[in-house]
Amino acid sequence: MFPVKYRRLALALPAFLAAPAMAGLLTGLLTGPPEGGYPEIATPPAPAFSIDKTIEIPSRPESNVRLGIDPATVTVESDGVVRYVAVARSISGDAVTAFYEGVRCTTAEVKMYARHFVDGGWRPVSDPKWQSLYDPGPQRTSLAIAKAGICQDASAGGSAPQIVQNLRNDLLRYRP
Repeated sequence: MFPVKYRRLALALPAFLAAPAMAGLLTGLLTGPPEGGYPEIATPPAPAFSIDKTIEIPSRPESNVRLGIDPATVTVESDGVVRYVAVARSISGDAVTAFYEGVRCTTAEVKMYARHFVDGGWRPVSDPKWQSLYDPGPQRTSLAIAKAGICQDASAGGSAPQIVQNLRNDLLRYRP
């Protein structure tokens, strides 16, 4: 039959699992984060970024904008939100804008925290709100970013360095 040490483990396991703290831990592991995700942390200020070091995100051929992510700005915080600075440039290169946003992969939502303008630096969004990545409008750009490596299935694509690697890896890139 089973060695004695395994029989003891089998006898002790039900008592261990019945402990209130363990029950809460197991519930969290089995059900995932609470509905709507973990409480959002205070948003860090918009970081400095580089236009020259962006990782290009594939876009549709008819698009007149090139989109990229500055890898130095990618963070994954304890609230599960992946934050980054995206840089949008016109094909001619004469118009540049950037935005600081976060993606909550578990709920497929995006929130824009600030916009950067050439003439005045960062301007915070007055009342940032979570919006579905699948809504029509500007969120479609964020959906392309999420699919390019920010998210994997319904979770963040790993740590910040792993997400940057995902964005750089052609095999994982989203093709519109």
